[in-house]
Amino acid sequence: MCCASGKVKLPELHSLPEPLSTFLSGVTRVSKHFLENIRKYNSCFQMTSFGATNIARENYMPTFRVQGQIYHHAGSLLPLPDADHKFLQIYFMANSDEQIEQRCHYNADTRREIVGALQGLFDQHNELVRLFKTAIQRMPADDYAVVIRADKRPVDQHERQFNAPTIDEVAIVMVGESYFFET
Repeated sequence: MCCASGKVKLPELHSLPEPLSTFLSGVTRVSKHFLENIRKYNSCFQMTSFGATNIARENYMPTFRVQGQIYHHAGSLLPLPDADHKFLQIYFMANSDEQIEQRCHYNADTRREIVGALQGLFDQHNELVRLFKTAIQRMPADDYAVVIRADKRPVDQHERQFNAPTIDEVAIVMVGESYFFET
């Protein structure tokens, strides 16, 4: 029954790159600290904040229930004047040490050396991080348009990955201006 009687062959897993392999080993004091605080380190590199239209919290449980629409708020690529960089904005800070400092500032009990090592790992191996780091230079001038074509999808992509929106509203926020478009 398993694997269709041997007809399904899975590719071998690649070994984890360093420093992730060492951090996940659980052998050293540093790796034990990392595993005990892995959610905090994960939060250091989040690009969006989580939200929902209705979150029901129970005082006696460390969980919550979501009712309604779930969303992820990306925010602007740059912070407002005199505001700190948060979430995705940290990736656009020019100085790597400032990025590490900002990530640790928002996540107590994290260690700079671990955050720095993970940041280097993502800079080297994560395509999405590299894409965002070059986004500011590739941003068009003020005369650009966003076009959503629900009837089109990129070549060689799964047809359901680019489904049309299931809600009847789209919101767009631009720095310095407020626009609301309804479909």
